[in-house]
Amino acid sequence: MEPLTKEQLLSRYPTDEIRDRIFRLSMLSDILSECLIANNYKTPSYLHEAVKLTQYGNERVQAFARKRIPIPEARIICFLEFSWIELLVDVEATDIASVEAAISRQIKDRSIYFPFNFGHTLYDRAYDELRDKDDLHSLDLSDTLKFLDGTPQGVFQMHEYVTGPFGLLTSKQMRIFQPVQSSKIYHCSDMNCRDIHSVRFSTGMDAPVNKHRSEAMKVLYKDNQIPSAWGSFISQIFSDTMRPARDQIGDTLIPILGDCLTDDEISHLTRWLLDNTRGALREICNSLGLRGSAEHIVAGHQRAELMQLCLTMSDREIMQGIDALVHGDVISVPNSEVRQPPINLSAFGDFRLVAEIGSLGVRIRSTNHNLAPLRLRNLVESMYRLDDVADREELEWQLRAAVGTSLEARLENYLQNQSPRSVLERLVLARKSNAVAACEILNLREGAAESDDFISLILWKLGFASKATGDPHSDFWRLHEDMERMARMGPGGALSPSVEDFRGIAANYFVALENALDDSAAFLIWALTHDHFTDSRPFVYQKEDQRDKSFAWLQDSVDKSRTPDQELQYGSRNNLYALCRAFQCVATELKRMSENRETHRRAVADYPDWVEQQNLQKFPFRHVVPFLDLTDDSREVLLTRLNEISRLLVSEKAYTARNDWLHGGNKDLDFAKARISLSGIRNAVQLIEDCGFVRTVFATSEHKSDGYGRSVNRMVNTRGVVLEVHEPSPFAWTKLPSIGKGVHIMTAACFSAPNEFLRFVSESNSAFTEMWAEFPKRRPRSQRAGHALDNVSTGIPGQVTGPQGASVDHPRDA
Repeated sequence: MEPLTKEQLLSRYPTDEIRDRIFRLSMLSDILSECLIANNYKTPSYLHEAVKLTQYGNERVQAFARKRIPIPEARIICFLEFSWIELLVDVEATDIASVEAAISRQIKDRSIYFPFNFGHTLYDRAYDELRDKDDLHSLDLSDTLKFLDGTPQGVFQMHEYVTGPFGLLTSKQMRIFQPVQSSKIYHCSDMNCRDIHSVRFSTGMDAPVNKHRSEAMKVLYKDNQIPSAWGSFISQIFSDTMRPARDQIGDTLIPILGDCLTDDEISHLTRWLLDNTRGALREICNSLGLRGSAEHIVAGHQRAELMQLCLTMSDREIMQGIDALVHGDVISVPNSEVRQPPINLSAFGDFRLVAEIGSLGVRIRSTNHNLAPLRLRNLVESMYRLDDVADREELEWQLRAAVGTSLEARLENYLQNQSPRSVLERLVLARKSNAVAACEILNLREGAAESDDFISLILWKLGFASKATGDPHSDFWRLHEDMERMARMGPGGALSPSVEDFRGIAANYFVALENALDDSAAFLIWALTHDHFTDSRPFVYQKEDQRDKSFAWLQDSVDKSRTPDQELQYGSRNNLYALCRAFQCVATELKRMSENRETHRRAVADYPDWVEQQNLQKFPFRHVVPFLDLTDDSREVLLTRLNEISRLLVSEKAYTARNDWLHGGNKDLDFAKARISLSGIRNAVQLIEDCGFVRTVFATSEHKSDGYGRSVNRMVNTRGVVLEVHEPSPFAWTKLPSIGKGVHIMTAACFSAPNEFLRFVSESNSAFTEMWAEFPKRRPRSQRAGHALDNVSTGIPGQVTGPQGASVDHPRDA
């Protein structure tokens, strides 16, 4: 019997109906192939009897029987192999619903099981139970059963089939997230390694179905060493059905549900889906015996169960649910936060897509293609159908000022030369039908078109990088402008402010000033004194966690200096005078550290291994205090500027102006003196910003490259300051945050001339950061030479990583 080619198989099975049945049954076969079983597993009659075999399959069963393979196992082996020269499974005679029910029954009673790889259930268990185990490449069967005992059934999806604690559920949406017999569950002891290492679980190889499978394969090999092209044929069906070249793939939502929502948030999402999917999810819940209000149905169910229920709904419904909950602040996402899966960050499809959640909702973006401009063009072409006369005339009117010999040329020039925001404001808002089309195409939540952030929301969904946002001094500068305006007008004029008006603004102004100085001082202390390289979250600033530590450091410094000034007290509340002097105190302590820099040297044993193994990438952090690793010129200038900031604030007595302006009589309000104090404050805060001691955000506004592989990124912050960052950089392995995200650049802290500056990212405390607060946890280093190799970093710190340091996985192939 000659093997069949892919073309022959496509010709033999030409209809969508038969191909769909083949695809469905092959997916069910794959689910069973990747499950874990114990040695005492026996193939149940209700499973193997549900599978009908072809004549070729029945003949193979008889051949297996002659090799003493029991009939139940012989039949299920045919299902697992599915095809060889011919189909082993009769796809037309097999009742797919019976096979689904049989597999679902075994999943529910845990005759077969899958690891639940989402959240940090297995990660925490591995740290608690396996961290002293030398060999963590794999667990034997006994350890596998013990480790997975009591954990939820794994949630995976193949075609419309979603595995999980409820067995096998059918989804409205086809997705592929393949079952695996392994889990990413530990970080090794190497501080330079960002990989989350996998452990492979064992399945019962003495169970009859596994024990006899190799013998069955020998029988099949006797037919022909090379089987027919069934793999290529099913891959073609996969491509036609799943369309992996799409730019919006819902497979990406599975890791988002699993890793990026807290238990409370996924409960809220499930309730939203119960109430907003026209009874679709309720119908599924009814079939499971779950009835009542949404709150009642969700109560008591864990992440795996809720995740499985959510995945039965469509991508559109899940995305709209997340968006609605983010918009309503039920899922609270700070502006600075972009949630990506810490453990299961995998790229999908031809465009290598990942999903993420930000303050504007969930979106799907590419990790290695700039899809945003292409999506913008597609959106415009979807709103204005160029083959429709009315649409064409409307677009011609909108682009009447654009250059081009045809409408198509004018549209292309317009898209190339206008900012995406201006394109959307002009074309999307031109007519209601365009806004409706944009909401439909981008799966926007209900009411999005009426919201103030409609254009920002579209930009986010298309995949454009957010503009530099986040200005901690915005309130201060707004109030400062009001104060200076009122002080310039002075007393006595017809339009002059009253003393009451001036003092009303001044009360808020000094609060904003204190906040600005407090935030800047805490940030710069942390930035210049904290050992970022060994931190589990390198160069990530969390104000809620770091502020008190910074001022405790400053108080200790003041105490050591034995300064006679009793007003220099730093802690949870800092008075304005202490804050004005804080920058000078920081400079004094940094200078003292410079004079004793040898005591702060990093132990050579703590250098990354790669430092001595190559010469292309450099390691600048030879001290545990980053300030000491700056260039000599940078350290000198930085100290000078810190002292200057305090001089400006103290010499103009900003701290006494508060009392003069707020608590004196009318005669004590000297507008000329106020103007001098305001000028000093302005110069001091401006110098703070010029040095990068404030957490303003720089974002890439332009990227240029040449034919030699060199590139330059133009970075702009919210105050309009422009910097250039060049690539490739000899400091790419230093764990500095990627410039592709919004970063804080401390321009006074140069560690390599001319423009290698310390840079950081901010992270606000949120439900998400609390969920992953103890991540990563590192295993102790093995003392056995052979197993110590497990701790060698295979992922150099230049990988694309998630917000928690999780590296992007290799592509998932169907």
